[in-house]
Formats: sequence, structure tokens, C-alpha cells
Amino acid sequence: MNAIPERQNQEPQLRLLRARKRILDDASLWLVVQFSLTVVMPMGLTITGIFAQSIRPWAAAAALAVTLLDVLILDRTQRHRIRLSAKIAEKFDEAVLQVPWNKLVAGKSAPYPDIASAERRWARWGGKDDKLRDWYPVAAGRPPHHLGRIICQRTNLWYDGELRRHYGRWLIGIGVGLPMILLAIAGYVGLTIDSFVTTVLAPAAPILIWSAREYFRQKDAADAQETLRGEAESLWEDAKKGRCSEADCLLQARELQNAIYLRRASTGLIFPGVYKHRRKAMEVAMNDAAEGYVAEWEALDR
Repeated sequence: MNAIPERQNQEPQLRLLRARKRILDDASLWLVVQFSLTVVMPMGLTITGIFAQSIRPWAAAAALAVTLLDVLILDRTQRHRIRLSAKIAEKFDEAVLQVPWNKLVAGKSAPYPDIASAERRWARWGGKDDKLRDWYPVAAGRPPHHLGRIICQRTNLWYDGELRRHYGRWLIGIGVGLPMILLAIAGYVGLTIDSFVTTVLAPAAPILIWSAREYFRQKDAADAQETLRGEAESLWEDAKKGRCSEADCLLQARELQNAIYLRRASTGLIFPGVYKHRRKAMEVAMNDAAEGYVAEWEALDR
């Protein structure tokens, strides 16, 4: 037995999860603003421009302005919050999984005033602890700590990668489906090629840019997760068969944690609705997988 299940539900660690959840929710609000300005608004202007010729130049100008706003402000604001949430998640893992902080990778720890401020805002927004408790599978507490830590890291990688692949399919639908709708409407009203470029293609550019950028971000992140999962699987095989000592496992787990942190700090957000839609099924699969890993170890230990 190890103390991972107990430590993750202690008040200092729950404070970190509350703050991280609020910061990610803040970033998600900016994602909704970004989606509204770069997808919903251009779509509406483009459809309107097809039927009202007078607003077509304004629609193209608005699309250019939105693209600049997205690159200079909206995306950067999200990135700042993503990096802060990654530091808080790393602090949580440092305490729960007992992996030492790596300044060369993560830099300075998340400032306590930022954590306290985010936790207060989490409480004001009516946050509840029930979705934060048992962050990692309880089954990870049954084997020795160095094995339970690997199960948690592997779980982290699987959960995030699976969610991003699912989200990527939604992005493909948006990136392909919306322009096809616009093309069909343009064909229906009989636009010339010149009118199509100025009326449809230019205003729709932010839609294409946003969906392509987000799709490749999610795909690259999911592919990287797959590689890391392979490393976690190899470490698990060595650890459960006693081919690495606890000290060696800690060093390798710290290297794996470096990659997990960099992934957290650099990948894009996922729409909250996608996470809520998939959460229950994925948590069942996550816990089943953890039970399977523990069963492997128990079979060998006998």
C-alpha cells in the first residue's frame, strides 16, 4: 500500500486542484470568446454578405481584424493561463506522486497569491470538491509507491491523449463542414468566382485558420502522448518485474514527468462541453485500466 489516494484528497492538494480548475475555466471562457469571434461571427457575416452586397467589404475587413486580434491577444491570453495551470498541476504531482520539482523544466513554482486568488474565485463560482477528489485512480494505492506513481502517470497520458483525439474529430467537422455550407450557399445564389473570393473565402479565413491550427495542435499533442505512453509502459514493465530499483524508477519517472509538464504547458485547450460529454465513460475506462495494471503486479507478486 502507498499514500497516493490519501495525499491527493488532503486539503493542500485540493487547494491546488481548485485553483487549477478555476484558471482553466478562465482560459476556457477566452476560448469561447475566440471561437465566437473567429468562427461564429465570420460565419454570420459571410452568410449575410452573400445576400447583402453592401456589407461584403466590411465583412472582409472584420475578418482581418479578428485574425489579428486572435493572434495578438486572444491566443496569448489563453497561453498564459495554460502555463500557470501547468505549474499548479506540477505542484500537485510533486506532492502526491513525490517527484521532486525540476526548475530547469518548469521554472519557478506557481506563485501562492495566484493560487489563493484562483481558489477564492473558484469558491465564488460555486465550485465543488466532488469532481476533484480521487483525481488519480484509487487502485494506484495498492502496489508500492514507485509502481503506483507510474500507474498515475500512465493514466494521465492516456486520459489526455484520448480526449484530444476525440476533440480533433470535432475540429475536422468544423473546419470542413462550415466552408462546405458556405460554398453550397454561394453556389445556390450563383456567385461568380471573384464574388466568391471576396464574399465567402476572405471572411471565412478565420474559420479555416482557427480550425486548422487547433486540429494540428490537438493531433500533435495526442501523437506525443502516444510516444510518452510507450515510455510509461516500458517503465512499468521494468518496475513491476523488479528490473529497476526504487531510486532508478524515481529518476525515470522524473524524466517522464518532465514530458508531462511540457505537454501541459504547451498544448491547446479543449472545449468544456467535449470534456463533460466524455468524462464519465473515460473515468470508468481509466479506473478499469488501473485495476488491470494492479492485477498484473499482484499476479507477479504471488
